[in-house]
Amino acid sequence: MPKFMIKKIIRLGTLLGIKESYLLTRNAYGLAVHPFKTLNTLARGKDRSQELLLLFLPAGVLTAGAGFIWVGRRLLATSEAWGWGAKGVAGLFLVFSLALSVYLLFWWARVWLKR
Repeated sequence: MPKFMIKKIIRLGTLLGIKESYLLTRNAYGLAVHPFKTLNTLARGKDRSQELLLLFLPAGVLTAGAGFIWVGRRLLATSEAWGWGAKGVAGLFLVFSLALSVYLLFWWARVWLKR
């Protein structure tokens, strides 16, 4: 593959990543401030990529929590047994992820029932 094509692909990928990151941040903030309006706008706009990103947000939180625990355990070089700190942090991430899932499902249901 020619060098100019690789540069073009990298540049387009970077621009697309910046755009999607901005939209995800804006929509996540909108979910906290006015969830019905945000989800209704996404449903009307047919922006499936943002809908999928927001629906998989709880899974991302859970994955980030697992990664956080994994890195913490590797840096501390603890034993194989999980201590109360690791169990507590895992529980917090699990509860937060489940609460976020319920919150998103509630507002999606409100948007779909309103249509």
